[in-house]
Amino acid sequence: MTGEWAWSILIVVGAALWFWSIRLTVRAYRDERLPMWTNPRKAPGRAVAARAFGTGLTMFGVGMTTGVVDTEPWIAAVLAGAFFAVVFVAPHAISVAVHNSRVDRGITPA
Repeated sequence: MTGEWAWSILIVVGAALWFWSIRLTVRAYRDERLPMWTNPRKAPGRAVAARAFGTGLTMFGVGMTTGVVDTEPWIAAVLAGAFFAVVFVAPHAISVAVHNSRVDRGITPA
């Protein structure tokens, strides 16, 4: 393992913070629907901080790690964008959709 791959630790830590922020937000709004593409009216402060630091750490780690991939810079940018979509957008959209469907059906998560 070369030193450049050590930047991937930032990716793991940032993604963990992002997932924790999703969990905090969903738990804070147990019985209410969450907006899909905007922030809730009063998001928990810890969730906002975790989301901000998680996004920053992960994107910095992805930016530094894509230098390890021996390709053109535009390919590294496409890989970083795809990573962002898979790690951030998809889990958030799925979590909010599942939460809203449970609220609509009257199922309160434990």
